[in-house]
Amino acid sequence: MSGMILLVALLVPLVFAVTLAARPDDARIGRLSRAFAWLYAVLATVAAIAALRTPGGLALAAPVTSLGVSGFEIAPRLFLDGRNALFLLLLGLCPPIVLTFVKDAQPRSAAVAAWALIFGLAGVFIADSLLLFYFFWEAALIAVYFWIALHGRRNRFGGEVYSALLRFVLFTLAGSLPMLASIAAVCAANFRDPGLQGLPAAVSQLSDAARGWVFFGFLLGFAVKLPLFGFHGWLRDTYNVAPPACRALLSAAMSKMGAFGLILILAPTFPLEMAHYAPALMTLAAIGVLYGGVLMLAQDRLLDALAYSSLSHLSLLALGVFAAAGNANVATTGFSGATLLVFSHALAMALLFALDARVMRDTSSPDRGLLSGLRKVQPRLYAFLLLAVFTSASLPGLANFPGEVLVYFTAFKTSYWLVLIAGIGALVGAAALVRLLHQVFLGEPGESEYGVPAAETAEVVAVDLSGFETVVALAVTALWLLTGLYPMLLLGPVERAFSLIRAMAMGSAA
Repeated sequence: MSGMILLVALLVPLVFAVTLAARPDDARIGRLSRAFAWLYAVLATVAAIAALRTPGGLALAAPVTSLGVSGFEIAPRLFLDGRNALFLLLLGLCPPIVLTFVKDAQPRSAAVAAWALIFGLAGVFIADSLLLFYFFWEAALIAVYFWIALHGRRNRFGGEVYSALLRFVLFTLAGSLPMLASIAAVCAANFRDPGLQGLPAAVSQLSDAARGWVFFGFLLGFAVKLPLFGFHGWLRDTYNVAPPACRALLSAAMSKMGAFGLILILAPTFPLEMAHYAPALMTLAAIGVLYGGVLMLAQDRLLDALAYSSLSHLSLLALGVFAAAGNANVATTGFSGATLLVFSHALAMALLFALDARVMRDTSSPDRGLLSGLRKVQPRLYAFLLLAVFTSASLPGLANFPGEVLVYFTAFKTSYWLVLIAGIGALVGAAALVRLLHQVFLGEPGESEYGVPAAETAEVVAVDLSGFETVVALAVTALWLLTGLYPMLLLGPVERAFSLIRAMAMGSAA
């Protein structure tokens, strides 16, 4: 019966989406969607805790089905263990954080698209079948497409919504179609769907050349979604045109699809290929950390700085995964640290993007050239925004610190030069965020670069956080402190899961 909670965690977002679609479009849609978000947070937390506390995790399998006369076998299966439990947990916790602070209108179509996205992400994170995995992968893209197409806003740089949306779709398809070809090749070679758990054994039956092509097909799909440096061309414009709640979930949750693929699919399935290409991939990731940090220095708006901050931190996460794949001695440490960083980065970006949209009455992002002195009217918002920046910057005692330390340790065992490059990028990015916050929130109202009068500033800036918003922000802060000061609460079960999988792989290889 414990496995049934996986089916509930998967299907409840779909039920919420259908329920909202059947209701009339009125002001209660937003309140109902927020209530659903808190309910799903409880369900996801219960499922994640059960998986972390159960040896071997949770699993639910349907009977094996053969397709027609061909006999092709499909075994629909869900699984949740220490490796992917934090992915489901972050998916449950991010929506209530985002919907608490984002106060723009929530029409019915936007709420339905949000829950359709969460349904797709839940399927990606807990589906074992390769075909189901790809179905949910594309379902998430479709949900985001309609959310942005129906409710996106013009790019501040003069770009239309549809040009940015088209770029996002083309980049995503350029990654997902090669991944589909890889899935088809594996299934055709084995005449069945081996699932994620059976993928390493299925791939081992392929020739070396075929393995290489299958590997690059999966890698391309995950590199675009994360994104890695060189595959990030969709990032800035998509975040600019996306509605505030959508961009927050894009950074906090949807980008973790790429991290999920690197950690749970590429690393265990292609150990030889990952080890062979690890130096090149680590170099790409280190460049991404530095590139994102340097570009943050040139941004005037908090939104744009956060977009490149997300690129920088996700590149650091990828650095840990590639370093672990290239050095078997620290594999468990690297994968565990990257998984912990996935969770902490999601909570940090969810609150950062949500508070960014909360500053202005029209949910636009504050610009240091137009605004200053906002701390006088938003002291609580500024305090939590600064704390979220410190968390993102991996201040000791906060959530990002343990995961980043493990990632740096793992990468250092392979190349201290790349660790130096990545560390400089992380420091530059943190300094850029703190500088931007100081310029927008400190000083006197009206002292901005373009001299917007204080009276006009008061008309466009939102009021400070309400009592309920403050309680939610305090709860997130408490979670950051808990996981930062006592990381073994999550790290212990995650490490055991990766150690068990590694031991089983070594035993089968022997």
